[in-house]
Amino acid sequence: MPAKKKTQGPEVIICDKDVDGVSCDGGGGALGHPKVWYSFDGQDNVECGYCDRLFTKTGTKGKKA
Repeated sequence: MPAKKKTQGPEVIICDKDVDGVSCDGGGGALGHPKVWYSFDGQDNVECGYCDRLFTKTGTKGKKA
């Protein structure tokens, strides 16, 4: 039986606890996506709708609220 490949989850990017928003371009280049801006809007985490990157503020557990 072939070995199962483990898939990585989305990238988690740690942000300063005082930021109000972030931008994401998927890493840029040919593999990226259009630059989008997200507001934390009182939350500790925000997820990119294109590439699923999770932006989380320092000191949080990195999970969606």
